[in-house]
Amino acid sequence: MFRLTGLTAAVVAFGLIVSAPVAQAGTWEDGVKAFARKEYAAAAKLFRPLAEKGSAVAQYRIALMHKMGLGVSKDRKQAQKWSRLAAKQGNADAQVLLGSLYYKGEGKESDDIEKAYMWYDIAATQGNDEARKELAAVSSQLSSQQVAEARAKAKKCASSGYQQCD
Repeated sequence: MFRLTGLTAAVVAFGLIVSAPVAQAGTWEDGVKAFARKEYAAAAKLFRPLAEKGSAVAQYRIALMHKMGLGVSKDRKQAQKWSRLAAKQGNADAQVLLGSLYYKGEGKESDDIEKAYMWYDIAATQGNDEARKELAAVSSQLSSQQVAEARAKAKKCASSGYQQCD
């Protein structure tokens, strides 16, 4: 299960990460500074245009902010939308977040543990430690057949450049 401690760690780490392309550095850095000052609405206003232009890291940050209700409405569907966009660009943190949304049935009508496993597996293969931890919890709720199917879907998704993930 996606633990609050993992989200808290992500939020803390978020304030320390400055990894946007140089062309977007001013806006990105301003957003990071606003977030660090807990000016979440200002941070969201700075990150959203970057997310809309396709920045995976900005999409992930907007998704996380929607999941937690930081500066934007607490909206699981928006969290799923933005995390899916970033996940399909290979952002491992977004893949973990998307996995957690599927695991808990957030952003859709019911839990989809196999989809959660798939996204955790994809992120884990990229070295994401949180994803590795979540795989253990999720796999205990699936049959060996379901795990095999989820792994096959993860492999197909990753090998397609994240285009065949549904």
